[in-house]
Amino acid sequence: MEFRREVRILVIPFVIHMLLSNSFSFVDLIMITRLGEVAVASVAAAGQFSFILGMLLSATYGITAFITQFFGKNDMKNVHRSLGIMLTTSIVLSSIVSIVVFLFKTQLLSIFLHDETALLLGVQYLSIIVFVYVLNAMKDSYGNALGAIGKVKINVIIGFIGLGTNTLLNYLLIYGNFGFPELGIQGAAYATLYSTILSTTLLLGFIYGRKYHVNASIKSLFSFNKKFMKKVYIVTIPLIFHEGIWSIGNMLYAVAFGYMGVTALATYQLARSFNNYFMMGIFGFSYAAKVMIGKRLSLEDPSEAILNARKFTKLSVYSAITVSVLIILLNPVIVSLFTNLSSEVQQTFRNVLYIQGFVLTMYFLNNIWIVGVFRSGGDNIYSMKLVLFTTWGIALPLVFLGAFVFHWPIEVVYLMFALEEVSKACIGFFRYRSNKWANNLVRDIA
Repeated sequence: MEFRREVRILVIPFVIHMLLSNSFSFVDLIMITRLGEVAVASVAAAGQFSFILGMLLSATYGITAFITQFFGKNDMKNVHRSLGIMLTTSIVLSSIVSIVVFLFKTQLLSIFLHDETALLLGVQYLSIIVFVYVLNAMKDSYGNALGAIGKVKINVIIGFIGLGTNTLLNYLLIYGNFGFPELGIQGAAYATLYSTILSTTLLLGFIYGRKYHVNASIKSLFSFNKKFMKKVYIVTIPLIFHEGIWSIGNMLYAVAFGYMGVTALATYQLARSFNNYFMMGIFGFSYAAKVMIGKRLSLEDPSEAILNARKFTKLSVYSAITVSVLIILLNPVIVSLFTNLSSEVQQTFRNVLYIQGFVLTMYFLNNIWIVGVFRSGGDNIYSMKLVLFTTWGIALPLVFLGAFVFHWPIEVVYLMFALEEVSKACIGFFRYRSNKWANNLVRDIA
């Protein structure tokens, strides 16, 4: 009964929060499709750098495992110290990426885009969107800290405000409605930038104006010492390598699909965006699992945490089957949203959606195990090895062989891409069952 009550309290806000967080790029994509597949491919290429940074930052947010366990012990001093390390690391990382991408945007985009028009559009979009990186790092550090202690409601409210602002500005600035300038792909970038500024200001204003939980002073944020940093980074650095290895691998997938042409890259972008949307439910379960399991791992006996991991795994399987059936049944409806795209893109996207429907259970299991279970106990070295083997040892070689050597159809290459998740779930199952992930991270930290 207690498990169900906690799930109801945590999962729904987490699902809504994740849905809203990922809706920014999704809304951009839906509106940009009216500009054609060249615009979609341009945004897909420009989005690779946001994606890589996002994965690196999500690794940094792995520090929330400490925040959750410290909060479970009612140790707010170390909660604030952990937030300080997370905030500092994320701002430094995002600043470095912002500078590099801004200075070398044309050269970087040319890796993915071989069409001059697409390259020009990508440069225009990236020149604006790069300023979002540091803002997101600040906003998401505080947002994830709140999520780590189960306080998600304010994230949901601000997410609604940000999404509404982004959608309205997209409508006004992409197409030039109500007398606004018609900026096309640049309008989508400006909409994201302005809505991010608003969301960041509102979140920080609420936290410090209302003295809400993680309203740490500058002094308390940076009160950590070398010993504390070492303990946190020993757990976090493997996660940064994990996300770095995985995100670079995903960038190389985009290179392979880009080599196959605008149709292939546009299909890949549509499929990835919709897959992320289908995954929103399990993202919510995973973050709720990380909070619930992490709190119980701060206790001496990990048995309750292990039992919760079993229950969340069952929930993820039931959820995956439900969503898979919906994807297969609603396939024609989803494809009909993109009548402005060529019939070739629509057909390949339709076929790829069927592939996603059949392998979605693997995606769900990997997310609940890696994010919700393994990270709650800081089991990040294993996750890094798992991703290194499945991404770089299995899926990437098959995708590159299919694209560059055998010239397989888009659907077959996408199936090779999906084998990453299939192999990851088959191997990861044994780690999940071993319980070696069930570690108390804060037992020896004063």
